[in-house]
Amino acid sequence: MQLSLFIRKNFYLVMGLVFWLIVMIGFSDNWLYDVGQPSNYVPKLIIHGLFAFSWFTIYLIQVGFIKKRNIKAHRKAGIAGMLIFIGMSLSTGYLFLSMVLRKGDLNPLSYMTSSQWIFANVLVVMAYKVRNSNPRLHKTNILFANLWLLQAAMDRFVEYLIPSVNAGYPDYYIPVWLICYAILFATMIWYYKRIPWQLYIGFIIWLAGLINAILKNDF
Repeated sequence: MQLSLFIRKNFYLVMGLVFWLIVMIGFSDNWLYDVGQPSNYVPKLIIHGLFAFSWFTIYLIQVGFIKKRNIKAHRKAGIAGMLIFIGMSLSTGYLFLSMVLRKGDLNPLSYMTSSQWIFANVLVVMAYKVRNSNPRLHKTNILFANLWLLQAAMDRFVEYLIPSVNAGYPDYYIPVWLICYAILFATMIWYYKRIPWQLYIGFIIWLAGLINAILKNDF
C-alpha cells in the first residue's frame, strides 16, 4: 500500500527513472564493459547514442524540477530539451534512412520501432504546443512519447534479465519481453484509471508491428 501511494505521488519521477534505467542498462555494454566494440566507433551511432542518453536524462531532470516546483528552471532546461529531442529524432531518422539505403528496405522489427518513433514525434510536437495552456496534457504526451521511444533499449534490457544464448534468443525471451511491456502498460492504466488515448493508439501501432515481426520471424 505504501509503495503504491509513493508511486502515485511521484509517478512521473518514478517512470522517468524507470525509463532512464532501461536505457542505461540496455546499452550498458556500449558505455561500461565493452567500450571497444566496433559500433562505438561509428559516428552516426555515437551521435545517436549521445542524443538518446541526453534526452532521457534531461527528461528525468525536468521532472525533478517540476517535483520541486521550480518552474523557471524547468522552462530553461526545456529549451535545451527540445534541441536535444530534435537531435535525437534526426539522428534516429538517419539510422532508419541509412538502413533503407543500404538494404533497400527496413526489416520488420525496424518497421515496428520506426512507426513508434513517428508517433512519439507527433506526441512531442503536441506536447510542445500545449506546454503553457495545458501542463497536464503536456507532461502526459511527453511521458508516452518516451514509452514509444523505448523499444530499442527494452529489447536489449531484456537480454540482461535472461541467460544469454550464443545461438540466439531462448524461447522465453519474448514472454519476458512481453511481461516487461505489460508491467509498463498496466502501470499507466493504473495511474490514469483509464486507457489514455496516447496508450491506446500507441498500443495498436506496437501490436501491429509485433505481429508483423513475429510472422516474418524477425523477433
